[in-house]
Amino acid sequence: MTDQGQGLDWHRFGQEMASMARDLLAQPSVDATLERITGAAVELVAGCDAGGILLVSDGEVETLAPTEQLVSDLGGLQQRLGQGPCFDAARHGLRERVFRIADFTAVESRWPAFMPGALQRGWAA
Repeated sequence: MTDQGQGLDWHRFGQEMASMARDLLAQPSVDATLERITGAAVELVAGCDAGGILLVSDGEVETLAPTEQLVSDLGGLQQRLGQGPCFDAARHGLRERVFRIADFTAVESRWPAFMPGALQRGWAA
C-alpha cells in the first residue's frame, strides 16, 4: 500500500479493509480481536514495529493486546510519568491523534521525561 504522498491505491485499500473486517468478525473472543487489530497495525502500517491498545480510565492505564512486552512497559512508563504520545492521544480530546516521532534521540518538548525513559527501555525510531 502506498501512502497519500505517493497516491493511495484506494481499490486495494478497500479490499484490505473488507478482508480485515471479515477476519475481525471471525475471531473467537474480544482478546483475539484486539490481538488481530494490533497485529494488523504492525503488518500494514509503514514504520510500525510494535503495537498495542492503550486504555485510559480514571487516570489508570492498561495496555491491551501488546505485540511485544516493550509496548506494555512503555504504557506503564507513560502512566507513571503522566506523559507520552499514546497517553496524550488516549486521554486528551486533542485534535492531533497521531504522533510521528522520527528520532527518539532528539529532544521532544511534549514528553521530556518519557523520551529518555523509552530509550533506556530499548525503544528507538
